[in-house]
Amino acid sequence: MSFRGLAQKKWIAVVATILFFAFVFVFAMLMYGLTSLSWGNWRTVFDVGSVFAVLGAFYGVVVALDRESGMSYAHLPFLRAALCGLLASALVLVVQAWPPETFNLIGPITGFVIGAVLGWLGWKWAKYVDF
Repeated sequence: MSFRGLAQKKWIAVVATILFFAFVFVFAMLMYGLTSLSWGNWRTVFDVGSVFAVLGAFYGVVVALDRESGMSYAHLPFLRAALCGLLASALVLVVQAWPPETFNLIGPITGFVIGAVLGWLGWKWAKYVDF
């Protein structure tokens, strides 16, 4: 696996794609939740927004690093699997942090494994995400 094959501009485009989808998922959550979110409880809105931001970044990694997506800048399945594993682990940490008493190490490890498998599969599952 060669990371030098990608120019600096392509790496910036990959990061921008990941951030774009993170923002899109949060925006979609906010628009959908205009009437149903508990706006008086900002902590809950922030927690739910964090979950959607991580899910959007997860989707953005697949879009940016899988050539089957049609919007990719490279085809790096190992990097895609590793990033998706890290993001899934972060997602578990965000959810587990809601009640800190429930934290254990098995959750982030399991999240990493599941995220890495989904990252490896890439566009085979991500093409079914519908807005």
